[in-house]
Amino acid sequence: MTESALSNKVCPTCLESNLLEEIKIARCTKCSLMYCTHLASNIDPSMCTECCSDVSVLREIITKEYSHYNEETDVVTHYRRRAKSIRLEGMDWLFAQRKIATMSSDALELAIEYHRALLQGLLAERETRKIEYAHRYAGVPLPKASTAKDYSTSTTTTTKVTKSIKSSKASATADGVLKAMLAANLTPAQIMALLAQAKK
Repeated sequence: MTESALSNKVCPTCLESNLLEEIKIARCTKCSLMYCTHLASNIDPSMCTECCSDVSVLREIITKEYSHYNEETDVVTHYRRRAKSIRLEGMDWLFAQRKIATMSSDALELAIEYHRALLQGLLAERETRKIEYAHRYAGVPLPKASTAKDYSTSTTTTTKVTKSIKSSKASATADGVLKAMLAANLTPAQIMALLAQAKK
């Protein structure tokens, strides 16, 4: 494969560094083109940003309320059940789902172990970030508590938690290009100048 064909999905920094040291340049499992780590998909690193970016996850807290009427005591009892709903959507997720049925038993076993190890790495990184976030004020002294007591105010807050995380081809590619520019040690001014030239 020629350098011009590589340069579409391999940033100049990785292309030059690959001549001097071992920089991982992989072949996308979907489009079969070469790509570097800066243009690898954040969702599945075995694919490039263009081939695996149309995925979204929607997290919801679903609340169901029940009412029970007791005829003997003439009392209505209300109770609630809550459940967490996590739903994946997007064309790349649909593609991955359909691929599963066509895999051989050996390929299925290999993919399970690969993604299990990837999942453990992702979970470990998330826990590390949670711990760092929880300890961000560890060295900050606490303010002194107020001695005045106010019993006149009562507040009840009910919150429905909904979180949606989306990824698109444009945002994933832009993220990869920005990472490649930062890896090339470009200053913010140089990056802005390149973006301005690209708009013309």
